[in-house]
Amino acid sequence: MAIPVEMPKMSDTMEEGVLVAWLAEEGDAVSAGDVIAQVETDKATMDLEVYDDGVLLKRVIEEGDAVPIGGLIAVLGKEGEDISDILAKYQAGTAEAAASGDGAEAEAEAADAPAAPAGGDGAPAARPEPVPATAEGEGRIKASPLARRLAGEHGIDLAAVSGSGPEGRIIKRDIEALIGAPKAAPARPEPARPEPARPEPRPAEAEPLYEAVPISQMRKTIARRLAESKFTAPHFYLQVDVNVEPLVAFRRQLNELAEAQGRAKVSFNDLITKACALALRQHPQVNASYLEKEGEIRQYKAVHVAVAVAIDEGLVTPVIRHADQKGLAQIAEETRALAEKARDRKLQPEDYTGSTFTTSNLGMFGIEEFTAIINPPNACILAIGAIRDVPVVRDGEVVPGKRMKLTLSCDHRIVDGAVGARFLATLQQYLEEPMNLLL
Repeated sequence: MAIPVEMPKMSDTMEEGVLVAWLAEEGDAVSAGDVIAQVETDKATMDLEVYDDGVLLKRVIEEGDAVPIGGLIAVLGKEGEDISDILAKYQAGTAEAAASGDGAEAEAEAADAPAAPAGGDGAPAARPEPVPATAEGEGRIKASPLARRLAGEHGIDLAAVSGSGPEGRIIKRDIEALIGAPKAAPARPEPARPEPARPEPRPAEAEPLYEAVPISQMRKTIARRLAESKFTAPHFYLQVDVNVEPLVAFRRQLNELAEAQGRAKVSFNDLITKACALALRQHPQVNASYLEKEGEIRQYKAVHVAVAVAIDEGLVTPVIRHADQKGLAQIAEETRALAEKARDRKLQPEDYTGSTFTTSNLGMFGIEEFTAIINPPNACILAIGAIRDVPVVRDGEVVPGKRMKLTLSCDHRIVDGAVGARFLATLQQYLEEPMNLLL
């Protein structure tokens, strides 16, 4: 019996995947656990394994195609087996989803179908004559989404197109007719009297006004989740200016010891991760999530700190699990390993899910302070600024000092101002008395 291979849900935020590359050919025999393709999710590029033995009878989609979760990717079975029933089933499901979805999309599919509907006597009904496209709303041309896309790709002005769809709607065949129509030859000019030759001005080369960059799966998810966070969670912000002179000296001593032992050096970000973890253990109200559907606020007993990592495609947040129970050297090693996996797009779901708090550091780019959008479902996110050399007053005298601004974005549904302020005070104490990070 033929077996469909569907797009699996490879991350908690994934809605669709892009098939990056096929690793098996039609007709290949595969076994359970074999990797037949690579799929790009919103977080990483991951291997697609099969769970059954058989022959890869058909690769349903092409490389570069986006497929929703549950969509058909391939079909396995016995060599020569009929798979028409499976293909028909999934095609019917796709058509049903389109019919129940956006009205314009459904109309585009129906209007662009090659078969004409039958008339009352069973004969094919006459195709309606094209009529001028009418306005839809305030100056909006009636056109199916597919027609709009084709027109945009070929530089066709929809206002100059006559639509043959219902109520004059422009559909795919109207655009295809214009694309395939031969261009009229320019009229031959009448012979003119010779005139003195003039240097012809060189026409300026037309330069594109913009570069169209396809939206990646990661960028789609970032846009959706952060928009949801910003417009759903009521953000408020708290800021402290930390004296990091003791922290700078502490890190120098640690790294001298790490170098002597051949271990990885500890970054300021590693020190802040540890300080946040210890502060979260003391303030469980901040180590929490707001779950409206369940009607509860969850205060987590484990402390899992996510660290924002910038990559070419966007932003990912690998998680240091049980960060309050780990030493600085272990946090440093895990953070570097996860950041490398993130840049190589090799993170697995267990690497970036389940955080209870997030940090974002732009200090290395010279940003002194900023506010960050909360990473749902966390209650807070900490924005870390650059270490600044500034004059400070100490014992009545102005002396050189080192300061760093920390800004805490809080979800007011979970964390009140006083709760956030107490958390920041504890965090500041750990950073200004860094020996406590070792206890």
